[in-house]
Amino acid sequence: MSDGQPFTDAAGRLPKRPWTIRIGDQPVFGMAGLWDASTRADGSVVESCAVITIPANAVMNVIDGTADSNDGRMPAVLTKEAQEVWLHGTVEEAFACLVPYSDELTIAHLVSKRVNSPKNNDAGLVEEVAVA
Repeated sequence: MSDGQPFTDAAGRLPKRPWTIRIGDQPVFGMAGLWDASTRADGSVVESCAVITIPANAVMNVIDGTADSNDGRMPAVLTKEAQEVWLHGTVEEAFACLVPYSDELTIAHLVSKRVNSPKNNDAGLVEEVAVA
């Protein structure tokens, strides 16, 4: 689950610019992912996770795809209804949740390149900036 903070994407087309993406109908939203805990030979536990990506919707393809192509990717953002299915449904039901989120509810805007440094940690990192 995302705690209401948008996610940022700087992949895809050149020049690369960071974007903030929000989900219009969910201030707190879930993304499909996988989690695992493995035990090493020495007994220590290694926990790992991955966010599942799917083909991009039209909004995300502008950010992550290449010109004149629909080859972009996006996190599998889950609708409110699909979150429960993802966590407690069958494998087949969970797989059916892996669809691009609505274009109309995917909100994206450019943000400052300051977001690329862990030294910066303030609310201004997700404020919209003008295209240079």
